[in-house]
Amino acid sequence: MEDLAFSLWVWAVIYAAMLAAGTMQGMFGFGFPILATPVTVLVTDVKTAIVLNMLPTLTLNLVSIVRGGNWSQSLGMYWRVAAFAAIGSFIGAQVVIYAPPEPLRLLLAAIIFAYLGQERLARLDWGWLSHHPRTSTAVFGTTAGFFSGSVNNSLPVLLIYFVLLNVSVTVMTQTMNFCFFFGRSVQALTLGAAGEISMGAALANIPLALVAIGGYVAGARIQRLFSAATFRRLLRYILFVLGLMLTAQGLVWFVR
Repeated sequence: MEDLAFSLWVWAVIYAAMLAAGTMQGMFGFGFPILATPVTVLVTDVKTAIVLNMLPTLTLNLVSIVRGGNWSQSLGMYWRVAAFAAIGSFIGAQVVIYAPPEPLRLLLAAIIFAYLGQERLARLDWGWLSHHPRTSTAVFGTTAGFFSGSVNNSLPVLLIYFVLLNVSVTVMTQTMNFCFFFGRSVQALTLGAAGEISMGAALANIPLALVAIGGYVAGARIQRLFSAATFRRLLRYILFVLGLMLTAQGLVWFVR
């Protein structure tokens, strides 16, 4: 990752992923890492993908928070989730620093399949969640943060948690973006302090963030022109294929 000496087609894939994921964020208010990260991982590795997604993700999270409005109310209600997510992100970042990178592809694939199966997971018996609100906040927040810090994707965990709490879409979107923002910030500080972010990678984030913002603006403008159900169905197919490809890449490491 030090010199980012990728071929032209690899950079083309990365920029296309930023544009497409930014468009999705503009349309739905969240979800940038769920698409941008696995595509980038397929052509690089988990650590490189996390670093290259850092500024684009932070920027779009911040824009989504400001654009959504009523952010102070949302944060006031669920700030503990964001706080635990930050703790979990620090733990997850340690995994990125010290663990072999290839098996992390399997962890990313697992969280993608969890996203695809979130409705079934939500139908499990989660009765303890309402009986132990403080514990559930700590468990879901820390777990979401761990996946955020380790594979850049905490969306399935947070979606299940807020759906089970019957939180409104606006509050859920705002709170998830807060969790993403705080988690990514801790992740960035942790990796930076460990010397895992080179100057070249930091500078590469700038044009990638600009492309992601361009996608976000486009997505916000065209969201009414497309059926949300159709887009989500297409996204599910894409993520399923990405999950299979990441699984295959991760398993290769074990059979070498």
